[in-house]
Amino acid sequence: MSATPPPQQLAGTQAPSQIEFLWERYRRHFNLVVTLGLCAVAGYYLLKSYNQKQVDKHWSEFAVSTGLETAYTDQQLVQMSSMINPSVIDLLADLPKLETYLAAADQNQKPYVLLAIARRAMLNKAWDRADSALNELATQFPKHSLVENSTYPVQVREDVKKEKDATEETQPRNKKPELKPAIAGSAVSLLREQIAAAKAFVPPARFAKPEIGADNPRFKFELSGDNGSFTIALMPDQAPKTCEAFKKLATQETGPFWKGLSVDEIQRNGTGFAKHPMQLSLGFESTKEAEQSKWIKTDPSQNTVEFETNSLSHFPGAVAARVETDGKSAADRFYVVADDAAEQDGQRVVFGYIVEGLENVKKVCESAMSAQEDEAGVGVPTDRVTVTNVTQVK
Repeated sequence: MSATPPPQQLAGTQAPSQIEFLWERYRRHFNLVVTLGLCAVAGYYLLKSYNQKQVDKHWSEFAVSTGLETAYTDQQLVQMSSMINPSVIDLLADLPKLETYLAAADQNQKPYVLLAIARRAMLNKAWDRADSALNELATQFPKHSLVENSTYPVQVREDVKKEKDATEETQPRNKKPELKPAIAGSAVSLLREQIAAAKAFVPPARFAKPEIGADNPRFKFELSGDNGSFTIALMPDQAPKTCEAFKKLATQETGPFWKGLSVDEIQRNGTGFAKHPMQLSLGFESTKEAEQSKWIKTDPSQNTVEFETNSLSHFPGAVAARVETDGKSAADRFYVVADDAAEQDGQRVVFGYIVEGLENVKKVCESAMSAQEDEAGVGVPTDRVTVTNVTQVK
C-alpha cells in the first residue's frame, strides 16, 4: 500500500484591496485634479503678484507726479545724515505739482491729493484753499477712511513729557514711551482743528516783526536786467552804529558804495538734501570785475563797526551785516533774507528790513546756478546781477 502524497500548493497573486482598485481606476483623474490645483494656485499667486506690481507702479507714478518721491527721499537722506528730521507734512509745503495732478488723479488717489493740498495750504496760510480742499474731500468721498470718524484715526501721538528723575537713569533705554491719548475723529476733522488753531494763533510780542516808523531812513537798490529793485528801511534805534555807517556809504560824495557791485552769493534749498534759508549777499568791491574768477571774498572789510546786540530777528526781508573778525560787523557787506532765518538770530546784526521789493529778492535767490552749486544750494547767479544805483527815498 503506497503513501498518499501531500497536497500541492498552487502559486498565485493576492487580490487587490478596494483602495488599490480605486487608485488604479482613478489615478489619472487624481493626477489631473492635483495638477490643475497646483496650476490654479500658481496662477493665483502670479496674478496677485502682477496686480500688486501694477498697484505699486500706479502709486509710484503718483508719488513721482506729485513730487512726494522727492519728499520721501529728502527725509531718508536727512535721517541718514543725523540731521533734524522734517515731517512729510512740512515737506508738502514745497511740492509744486499737487494742484496740477489733482485733475489727473483717479478716484483712489484724489482723496489723498486733496488732503495734501489742504495741508500745504495750511502751512502757507492759504486758509480758503485749505477749507475748499477739505470740503471737496468730505463731499465727494463721505465714506472714505480719511473722512469717516473713528476712535483712532491716522495721527501722530506725541510723547508724554515728564521731568527726569534719578530712577530713569537705571531704566532700560528701549522702554516703550508713554504717548498722549489718541484723539477721536477723522483725518479731515483733525486737520480742520489744526487750521482753526493756526488761524487763531497770535505770536508772542517778542516774536512779532517790529513796526517800522515812517521816519526810518530808506534806501532803494536798483538791480540790473529784469530783477527790479528792493528798498531797505534802516532801524537806527536798534543798531545805531551799523545804520550810521551804512547811511554814510550810501550817500558818500563819490557815489553809493554798492553801485556797480554784483550779488556775490545766493542761498536756497539745494536739489540735494542741503537746506538753507533763501538769502543773497552783497558788498565785496571785487565783484565790480566782469570776470567772476577775479572776485576776492577773503579780504577783510574796511568798513567795520562793533557788533551790536539787539532784539531784531531774521524775519523775511531782514537785512543783516556780515560778521567780521574781532567781534565786529561789516557795514558794507550784508545779507538780505527772503524767508525766515531765525537760526541766525544772535549770530548776525539785523539793522534793517525790506519794505518794498521782497519778491525781487526771492527772484534773484532763485536765479540759475551751476549744477554743483544748485545741488548744494549755495552759489553765484549764472547771469550776473549788479546794483545799478542806490538812492535815499526818505
